[in-house]
Amino acid sequence: MDGHAVARALRGNPAVPRVPIVAVTSYAMAGDREQILASGCDGYLEKPINPETFVTDITRYLRT
Repeated sequence: MDGHAVARALRGNPAVPRVPIVAVTSYAMAGDREQILASGCDGYLEKPINPETFVTDITRYLRT
């Protein structure tokens, strides 16, 4: 199961209707962001991550 399939499965599971999903990838290709968001992810981050902004980057996808 790849990340796209996991995101679709989570979005289809009524027990976790709005769990935030953020894809983190090191293999960024043209069009990846669009495909990842279309599969149900809330966000997309490319590696290498910036340790100084990572927590802020992830926090913006969390819902309270």
